[in-house]
Parts: sequence; C-alpha cells; structure tokens
Amino acid sequence: MSSSASAAPAPEPAATASPPAIDPANVRLNLEGFAFRSIFVRLPEGLAADDLKEPAIWRAVQPTPARLRDFDQLVMVAYDQSWLAEAVVAFADATRVVLAKPRLTTFPPRYDRPLEDARYRIVWGGTGYVVERKHDGHRMTHPAATVALAERDLRHLYPRPVA
Repeated sequence: MSSSASAAPAPEPAATASPPAIDPANVRLNLEGFAFRSIFVRLPEGLAADDLKEPAIWRAVQPTPARLRDFDQLVMVAYDQSWLAEAVVAFADATRVVLAKPRLTTFPPRYDRPLEDARYRIVWGGTGYVVERKHDGHRMTHPAATVALAERDLRHLYPRPVA
C-alpha cells in the first residue's frame, strides 16, 4: 500500500546568530615593545566569553590600522565590565584572528549601586556612565567618566527651582 501523501518537510535548523563584530575604535594600543604589543579591547554588547573562540569577530578590526598581529597580548573587557579575558594572538590575517587559550577573570557585582530615581537610572554605556530613561531605555546624556559625573548629569535633567 503506497501513500500518495508525502510527509511534511522537516523544519530547517535556525541559523545561529553570529557574534557581533568588534569595533576598531575600541581597540587601543597600550604598549608597543620591540617584540610584541600590549592591546586593550572593549568588547561589544552581546559578546559572550565563548565568542572569543570565533576568529571572524575581528573582521572589522583587521583591515584598519588597529589590526592585530601574531604574538600581540590582549586584555579584553566585557561591555558590562563583569569579566575580562587575557590572551595572546596565535594567528592573524586580513580578516581573522585566532586567540591562544583566553584566560577569564570575573569581577564581583557592584556593591554600590549607581543612583536612580522614579524616571531615570545610571547605567554603564560601554565607554562611560550614562543616564537612561527607565520606561524606554533611551539614553539621556553623553557618557561620563565617573558615576559622580553621571549623577550630576541626572540632577541637571530636572528644572531648578526659581528663587
């Protein structure tokens, strides 16, 4: 007995989202020696520690003057500053970078929470502290170097009483 009805095709596996590319503006030379360089990297939001194994995350860095070379020593800090990774570049070409065994260090959570009120909160914005509107997450200020400066910016969002 043959069946003329064919089975429904199996769903295709969902494509895994590739990790975000690292912005060349966030790759900073810390020290250049005679044999190798020491480089500091701020990682983009959404990049997990496991993504450091993916050579293609450096695709935007390699065609720029900030490109990495073999034996460069990297200190890479997560966007939210909850961890950092230290690694040595094992291989680098025009589009990829392979890291040799990144060593992870996790930081404890903050004990002093940044200021917030009913409307706004201070959050880390990747390059500094920003005031964010709570109901929609809109950034209200430019990045500030310290929490104290961000608190000042938050106070300036409210009108001052007139004497």
